[in-house]
Order: sequence, then C-alpha cells, then structure tokens
Amino acid sequence: MATRRVLTRAESQARTREDLLDAAEQLFFADGYHATSIAAIAAQAGRTIGALYSNFDNKEALCVEVIQRGLVRELAKLMPMLVAAPEDMESRLEVLSRWWARSSTDTALLILGAEYLIIVMRDTAQRDDTADMIRRVIESGRVLLEDFLPVSIPPNDPLTESAVRAIFATGAGLILGSAGESITADESAQLLAETIRLWMRRLLEQAAAVSVAGETS
Repeated sequence: MATRRVLTRAESQARTREDLLDAAEQLFFADGYHATSIAAIAAQAGRTIGALYSNFDNKEALCVEVIQRGLVRELAKLMPMLVAAPEDMESRLEVLSRWWARSSTDTALLILGAEYLIIVMRDTAQRDDTADMIRRVIESGRVLLEDFLPVSIPPNDPLTESAVRAIFATGAGLILGSAGESITADESAQLLAETIRLWMRRLLEQAAAVSVAGETS
C-alpha cells in the first residue's frame, strides 16, 4: 500500500497560501471587499486566522494578491493568442480587442479592483504596494506594445514610454467605465484599439522624421 508523501514545511506553507487566496477570491468576488472579513476567509479556506496573518499582513495585502493573480491569469490567456496571430498590427489588434472585450465582462475582478483603489487612497503604505503592482502591469503593457513596434522604432524611445503610460491610463479608465456599466465591452475594446492605433501613428511619424533628419544632416 502506497504511503502518502509528507509535505515539506515550504510546500505546506505554499499550499496554505494558495488555499487562502482561493478562498479570498471566492468571497471577494461574491460579496465584495467590505462585506468579507478575515475570519470568513480563514474559515472558507479551512485555516486559522493566525495562519492567514502568517502569510499576509492584512486584508488589503490579501486583496492586492487576489487582484494580481487575476490580472496574471488574464494576461496568460492573451499571450498564446498573440503568438498565434499574424504579425501585422491590425491582426494583433483584432486579437487584443477580442481578449479585452471578453475580459471586460469579468465584472467581479473589475469591481474588486475599483473597491481596492478607493480604499488605498487613504493608506500611504498600501499605496506603495499598489504603485508596485501598477509598475508591473505597465511593464507587461510595455512588452506587449513592443511586439507591435516596427524595427524602426527603438523600444527605449521616450515617446514609446509616453505611449505605454497613455495606453495604460486609457485602459484603466475603460475598466472603471465597464465596472460602472457606462460603457459596453465592445465599445471599450474599440476605444482601446483606436488609442493604440493613434499612438502607433505618432511613433511611426516620429521615426520617419528622425530618419529624414539623419539623411539630410
């Protein structure tokens, strides 16, 4: 008869952490941030409150982990779709638009993100954690945008950085609009695609101007 392998301390802690994140995600999505207590999350996970605080500093820290995990999960769905798409910009924008329209219907994650942002406005320490999360999201956006860039546009160009931040800000606004049901998923996808097109045109125009200047100098 096979014996059950005993988990190492690290494996046991990792499983506890995942159980807590699964429970928090389920309750946050179903009931919202404010209606979900630490005790309820621990009970749902079958863990103690002490175990929760051994893995997360507070409910805010647990919430930001849930949001990050949700974002990573969504981005993981996009990447293989982009890899399989033709390399021209319009084909990739079509893939991105379909993904964005579908992701925009995940209102549970959108609403939780909006709740969290309102909470951290009054918490300096938590704002630092949020800023770190946003930096990682922007970096992911930069990697995606670089796939759209022609070789004539250097990825480290200052205007490229402006494009990434502007597209991110547009996306954040569209997310809030979708969460508040003031904009449809299809409208959101169309606006995001058009924003990317506008910035790509500007980047291409700059690259062409730099090329002409180099030839005439």
